[in-house]
Amino acid sequence: MSEIVTIENTEMQIREYDGQRVVTLKDIDRVHMKKTDTAKKAFQKYKKHFVLGTDYFELTRKELGERYSPNEKIVGNPNIKTYLFTESGYLMIVKVFTDDLSWAVQRQLVNSYFRQQQLPVVEQCSQLTLEEIIDWKLSVAVA
Repeated sequence: MSEIVTIENTEMQIREYDGQRVVTLKDIDRVHMKKTDTAKKAFQKYKKHFVLGTDYFELTRKELGERYSPNEKIVGNPNIKTYLFTESGYLMIVKVFTDDLSWAVQRQLVNSYFRQQQLPVVEQCSQLTLEEIIDWKLSVAVA
């Protein structure tokens, strides 16, 4: 996938895993203009609060490379684990970032990156007739 989104003048590649948009620790550091491994340290410190498969996914560098940049050579150990963070995982990591830039980046990432993939569903719903919406509401109420 080669789509790019710009957050606070920083370009970021759009990545999806298991049907969800995700970010890497490197993405988080870069877009928040933090020193290398700032997000990694926050994740390591609070990892017990994160749920694998919900807040983050764990892959090897080889799996990550095959999925997102199959033509690039993997430098270093291909079996080292790397992490992809969902919206909830991203929000948990950046809880510790309190500077003004981080507040702006967080709002933009949530609204322009994570939530953007949900727009087609909203557009589909706007095509529903009033009768279809009422039928749907009744079926939800009965269930």
